[in-house]
Amino acid sequence: MPDFQVLGKSHIRVDARDKVTGRATYAGDVYLPGMLQCKLLTSTHSHARIVSIDTSSAEALPGVRCVITGKDYPDARFGSGALKDRRIMATDEVFYIGEPVAAVAADDEVTAVEALGLIKVEYQDLEKVVDPLAAISPKSADIHPDLEQYEGYGFALGGNNCTMLDADRGDVDQGFKDSDVIVEETYHTQPISQGFLEPMACVANVEANGRLDIYASTQGPYQVRSQLSSVLDMPISNIKVQAMEMGGGFGAKLRLAFEAFPALLAIKTGRPVKLVNTREETFTMNGPRLETNIYLKTGVTKDGRILAREARSVFDVGAYLGAGPNSGVGHGLGAYHIPNFKLRSYGVYTNKIYVGSYRASGVADMTFATESHTDVIAHKLGMDPMEFRLKNALSEGDTAVSGAPIPKNGLRETMDALKERMGLPKKLEEGHGVGIAVGEWRSGSGPSTASISVNEDGTVSLLTGSTDISGSDTSLAQIAAESLGLRMDQVVVAKRDTDMAPFTGPSGGSRIVYSQGKAVQNAAEDAKAKLLDIAADRLGVPADALECSGGSVYVQDNPPQSVTLGQLARASLSSRGGPIIGTASLSSMPYAPVFNAQGVEVVVDKETGQVRVTRFVQAQDIGKAINPMGVEGQLEGGAVQGIGRALSEEILIDKDTGEVRNPSLATYLMPLAVDMPEIENILVEVPSEDGPFGARAVAESPGFGPPAAIANAIYDAVGVRIKTLPLSAERVLAAIQGCDTDEYRVDADELRAQE
Repeated sequence: MPDFQVLGKSHIRVDARDKVTGRATYAGDVYLPGMLQCKLLTSTHSHARIVSIDTSSAEALPGVRCVITGKDYPDARFGSGALKDRRIMATDEVFYIGEPVAAVAADDEVTAVEALGLIKVEYQDLEKVVDPLAAISPKSADIHPDLEQYEGYGFALGGNNCTMLDADRGDVDQGFKDSDVIVEETYHTQPISQGFLEPMACVANVEANGRLDIYASTQGPYQVRSQLSSVLDMPISNIKVQAMEMGGGFGAKLRLAFEAFPALLAIKTGRPVKLVNTREETFTMNGPRLETNIYLKTGVTKDGRILAREARSVFDVGAYLGAGPNSGVGHGLGAYHIPNFKLRSYGVYTNKIYVGSYRASGVADMTFATESHTDVIAHKLGMDPMEFRLKNALSEGDTAVSGAPIPKNGLRETMDALKERMGLPKKLEEGHGVGIAVGEWRSGSGPSTASISVNEDGTVSLLTGSTDISGSDTSLAQIAAESLGLRMDQVVVAKRDTDMAPFTGPSGGSRIVYSQGKAVQNAAEDAKAKLLDIAADRLGVPADALECSGGSVYVQDNPPQSVTLGQLARASLSSRGGPIIGTASLSSMPYAPVFNAQGVEVVVDKETGQVRVTRFVQAQDIGKAINPMGVEGQLEGGAVQGIGRALSEEILIDKDTGEVRNPSLATYLMPLAVDMPEIENILVEVPSEDGPFGARAVAESPGFGPPAAIANAIYDAVGVRIKTLPLSAERVLAAIQGCDTDEYRVDADELRAQE
């Protein structure tokens, strides 16, 4: 193992001082001279035709400077996913309660809210579809009857089936015939919110030269710029997006959200316009995750080998296709070698708020189903759940669902580490249970760029187009420092906007450390090569005889013979090659899997159904811990979100109208610190072949396994199997009392008929 000077050591975040002193600037902190406040009027109907909108009374209200409706935008569709299936603001038709139909810019927020009440909208109700299992039926009314005319890709079956993904391998029918035991089950997961602390916020301003300047809380500034260009019919070069400090996103802030509303109002008024959502609006207007229904059928031999699987999942995508049903196929097998499979995943339109991204969208839903299902099979065979998993675990050289070969990884090491730490197998006293789950993911890829400038004092400036999330800038600075032999305080992470920084993909999808970090490493190596070339001339030795460390370039055989980076930077200013700037750009990275094994211990109160998690252990193959403190923070944060998903979190949606009924942190029950056990983390380091210094992705996997692990522990404690999330006290108690808790059923025959 290399002797790293910066990597593998815990460093405080590079922005820590600004955060704790309050100097960090969020979008809501931006105040510009003459700034107006924006508020949105939203639909009160699930599906309706807009007969008329009368804004005259609102426009006449003193202090109101502008009112816009969907008719004020160019007649263009855009998409937050694969299809361009929506308009930025409803024009002739609304598709869910909460869809924006008008926006007001006023001198202050109170006046803007008052103006909303003066806007008169006449609706004509249309047939609505709220249940995704009803929507998928050929008998259902089509929410988007002109779907085939939309631009983009993903259209598959027609009707409300906006997209279908599939993957087949081997002979599934023969696999089931050869099986000794066949298990068929259905699972259901609930709508949930990303739970970010900072609501969506944006300030738009038209500069003197006519360019649009956007200050936004966003994970994807270039994506916002591109989509703004589309909906405003404005050249990309006329738009600058500044990604401000962000108080949480978890995928919800990857794409264009509400930036177009203050943008158009700023264009029309010639004044800056700010929009900050209320907490209620984060529930009713920002795309959450919606329900998923999953059918699994698995065939195994009596000695515990999995031979075949059929998996069909129905993802409710709401009124518009956002994050698609990819995980229904990509994660239908879990972390197991299954030679014969048939996987189908459907995205289905309903008259609900559009679905958004959340920490590897849909993977936690699939993991709840596949890992609960895995436990059921193990118990039917009379096998220990961990041993059954180890027997079928993917190995290096196996083939992933995508067809990619499985490279070297730490799957078995994570399971062995969990087994040893928890002392598995073990049996606890009555009412106490142990459960495990294994999650699988991949290190993300995508457009990644970086530049590193060597300054005259020997420090370096790092510039990327990625937005800092959860301390990712600190990890990137560590990669640059290690590559150039510098201390952390010698790396300056530059603030950036879309004019200044090179294009990069959004900060999400487990892309930053693996893909963006590789770009930073490559840029550092490029800068290093230029430093060595200049130093070779000054020291009179070949470049390959030199090394860079401790702020100097020195002769490897004679370290005192050296020159500082500051001296080299100053010399470069008058050199033929010019100032030293290292650059790198890449688009894709090789497949690098990520595996996480989690175990819980629970106590179940048989009188109330209350479940309390008393111990939580997780082991994850992180490749190489760039910043161990940051890694553990990500692991713990993911686990906490997964526990909340498992036990209490649920957006309650009216089954008749699709309206969100609990848009408040008082009624949307996120767990508190007092609800959490201590999270025990085990960092397994099996370096990836291509990640920077062997690093793999970290952030998303920890959120996948808790629902299944807790469900499996409940079964171990009280002998009831619950297949619907959340695992609330009411649902657990009903199961203990022998009531049916499987309220949602996927008819596999009906799904097959769709093909």
